[in-house]
Amino acid sequence: MAAAGTGTKTFVIDTNVIIADPDCFFKFDDNRIVIPDAVIEELDNHKGDTGDIGFNVRKACRFLDASGAGSRGENGGIQVGDSGGVLQFTSAACFDSFPDGWDLTKNDNRILAAAQAIPGAILVSRDTNVRIKARILGIPVQNYRHEAVEEDYLTYKGRTWAYAGDDDFLTFAQKKPIPISCLLETEDEKPLLANEFVVLKNRASEDLQLIGMVKEGYLEPLRFEKAVPSGIRPRNLGQYFAIEALMAPAEEIPLVILTGSAGTAKTLLTLACALEQTEKKELYRRITISRANVEFDRDIGALPGDEVDKISPLMRGCIDNLEQIVPNGIAGVERRFDEELIKAEALGFLRGRTLVDQILYIDEAQNTSISQMNGILTRCGQGTKIVISGDLNQIDTPRLDRHNNGLAHAIKLMAGDPDCCVVGFLDEEATRSRLAAKVAAKISAR
Repeated sequence: MAAAGTGTKTFVIDTNVIIADPDCFFKFDDNRIVIPDAVIEELDNHKGDTGDIGFNVRKACRFLDASGAGSRGENGGIQVGDSGGVLQFTSAACFDSFPDGWDLTKNDNRILAAAQAIPGAILVSRDTNVRIKARILGIPVQNYRHEAVEEDYLTYKGRTWAYAGDDDFLTFAQKKPIPISCLLETEDEKPLLANEFVVLKNRASEDLQLIGMVKEGYLEPLRFEKAVPSGIRPRNLGQYFAIEALMAPAEEIPLVILTGSAGTAKTLLTLACALEQTEKKELYRRITISRANVEFDRDIGALPGDEVDKISPLMRGCIDNLEQIVPNGIAGVERRFDEELIKAEALGFLRGRTLVDQILYIDEAQNTSISQMNGILTRCGQGTKIVISGDLNQIDTPRLDRHNNGLAHAIKLMAGDPDCCVVGFLDEEATRSRLAAKVAAKISAR
């Protein structure tokens, strides 16, 4: 197969790459992209799927149709993007050296055979087993890493420490802001980001510590340090920081990202602050809750009942937390759902909507795809605050990993932006139980 130009490469694209990123055709620079027939078959099988998968497949197919793609042969193909890349289809297949036990009718193996039939071609797949099989066959293979988030972003906790001199420390202790330029030393000497929390220390007496938040070149004292939203009292620094971010008005911080292991009270604090601001202070009309789920898009249509009945099993964790907050337990929770003060929404049903004067809470956000997260973040209308939470070490979706999911994407996209506040809980801040804290620490250490 001819190359697109001198020194260019040929990439054979697996179906899962297109499903994850329907714009992937534009991200291979001036190289040649080859799509095997088996990939088109798989796309056809998924074009009617509900949710994110079906949407992405249909988007990709519309592009392929509009572009006139479908040419074959050495001189076939169409140009994609502005960098000179070429897109081409192939029905070629080479099953030489395939082990006897492999099912040659499986689409995964047909895609491998297509890659093997093109000398020097590199197979790009997000499927771990396909990559393993490719190495067995000696086929050059790569993971699709275009949207992978670097580890530096994923370890960002939204907090740091800094030293101040006696006078500045005293000024800050009097609840007055101080310029960040006067700080004597910061952790790792990294620049402070907007809405980053700071533990302020005094060299003369390091036992004395104060906490603040970076705002427009100043370190400002926390405004909600003494807040007890819905009767919930913070028990550690992470919870103080979370309450500060969650209680800030939507016009100041419209996006809050909470990360951390199980038991750090991400959901409890979010719902407590949301109820405080919606029910008691009437700053918002409604709390809308949604949650990513591995089989959600596939199975919701088959479940009995209306939308609330279908998604209520996924909301069980949120309901358990609400029972701890509202009076009268489950009866109090049900009343608030009946009055639509709290509403549960299917994640896919948020597409195309604009939410106004609400708090939108996305639980288990590590199981969202990047395109889902982009859709969530663009749902924010006037007066709406979005809170997303999750644990990057608890990915339950086989199509996603720690570096390639909606939560990681949101952190990279928005951390340090004045409209966003990131609060990363430490493992030792788990409050569910001693056992939960130990398990979380062991998982993170793996």
